[in-house]
Amino acid sequence: MATEILLILIIFLLTFNLLFVGVYIVLVLKDVRVSLQKLNLVLDEIHEVTSSIKKPIKDISNLAEGISTGVKAIPLVSSLLK
Repeated sequence: MATEILLILIIFLLTFNLLFVGVYIVLVLKDVRVSLQKLNLVLDEIHEVTSSIKKPIKDISNLAEGISTGVKAIPLVSSLLK
């Protein structure tokens, strides 16, 4: 009789423990989901910023390349004028 009561008590405690762990896992997964959503928003903002910066930097690079080509052409033009 005492063994049966002890087994029932152990089963009850194990069930309670598993229920508690299950609820805790659900709460942790909910926090992970919220964190991933925030990370996704940050990554979207970073993508927008880099996209808006990319075009001016490319334009500056093209301008610098044009100036470099022009500077290289100056001796050629001056030799043609002589």
